[in-house]
Amino acid sequence: MKIKELIEQTTLQFQEAGIPSARLDTKILLAHALHQSKEYLISHNDQILTDSEMIQFTTFVSRRLDREPVCYITNKLEFYGLDFYVDNRVLSPRVETELIAEQAIKHAPKDSKLIDIGTGSGAIAIAIAKHRPDLEITATEVSPKALEVAKLNAKNILGKNNTIEFITADIFKSVEGVFETVVTNLPYVSRDYIPNMKPEVQKEPAVALFGGSGDGLD
Repeated sequence: MKIKELIEQTTLQFQEAGIPSARLDTKILLAHALHQSKEYLISHNDQILTDSEMIQFTTFVSRRLDREPVCYITNKLEFYGLDFYVDNRVLSPRVETELIAEQAIKHAPKDSKLIDIGTGSGAIAIAIAKHRPDLEITATEVSPKALEVAKLNAKNILGKNNTIEFITADIFKSVEGVFETVVTNLPYVSRDYIPNMKPEVQKEPAVALFGGSGDGLD
C-alpha cells in the first residue's frame, strides 16, 4: 500500500475510534515506522511500504488504537527544545511544565544549589542543567524505574557535562544540604477524577499522576 493511501485509511480508522489528533498521529507513527521525517511522507507519498515496514506500522497503529500515548510508541518527546526518551515508566512532560524550567533558569542564583523533587523523566532538571551549567543540581524520584529513564536522558542530552546527582527518595527524605532553589511538579490529581480522564492519561504511571483522594494534594 502507498504512503498516501495508508495516511487516509489510518486517519479514518483513528477518527472512528475517537482519537482527536487522528491525521497528525498517523503521520508521526508512519514516519517513525519508516525512520523518516513527516516531511518525507509528503515528498514520497507514492512510495509503497516493504513488508517489514508495514508490520511495524501496523503494530504502532494497534497500540494507538489501544489509546497508548504516541510518545510511548515512538519513545520521543520534545521538552524545552530538547529531545527526551519517554516510556510508560514516566509521565510524559507537558508543555506547560516548561514554565518551571524557564523560571529556574532565569532566577536561580549563580553558582548555587538547586533540587528538582520528583524528577520523573528528568525533563525539568536536565533542561535547567543544559542552560545553567553553573548550578549544582540534585534530582529526587520515588520510583526507581522512572529514575532509570531520567539517568538515560541525562546521559543522552548532557553527555560528559552531566553533573546532576540523582537520588531515589520520597520527596527529599535522605537528602542532605541546603538548596537556594526548589523546583517540583508533584502529583496533584485526585483519584476521584479517574473516570473523567482521557484513556491516554490512564496509561501513564499512577505514582506520577495521583496525589490521593479528595483534593489530590496528599
